[in-house]
Amino acid sequence: MHNDDFLFESAKTGNARSFAMLYEKYAKQLYLYAYKFLENREDAEDAVSQASLSVYRNIKNIRNSGSFKAYYFKALSNCCRDIISKNKFTVVGPEETENLTDGGGTESSVIEKSMLDSALSSLSEGEREIVLLAVVSGFTSAEISKITGLTGGSVRSKLSRSLAKLRSLLEKEV
Repeated sequence: MHNDDFLFESAKTGNARSFAMLYEKYAKQLYLYAYKFLENREDAEDAVSQASLSVYRNIKNIRNSGSFKAYYFKALSNCCRDIISKNKFTVVGPEETENLTDGGGTESSVIEKSMLDSALSSLSEGEREIVLLAVVSGFTSAEISKITGLTGGSVRSKLSRSLAKLRSLLEKEV
């Protein structure tokens, strides 16, 4: 049995340590997705925490380990939407964008990151979600379809339009 399969099956029986190991595997992707979606560090942390608790409580509803990541991101997406609907959405200030570099970031990389964050903010919530799932989290259109409830064709079409919109926005800023 593959290690992830073993951890998943163990977590389904209530083993918190196994769940924690699965969480660690996706923690960086989860946080980055939530941060880019919500544009606020504290809200992103809250969303990841809420989603993790929800997934842990409902892990018995997940059929197999292959569905775990998509289920987790669906829960995270729902938590992000809940936070936005509660009017907790705030815009990232320049000081917070600067803090996200690994300390070795040059001024130009901070500026590029700020431009990308600004362009992502210009997308609608649905467009931003699909771009983040595809580009940041590496999901396929079929996986994004399961997470969002859209058809595969709609996902591909929205992703293409959203990336073109991003490209256009970034070209204007350069």
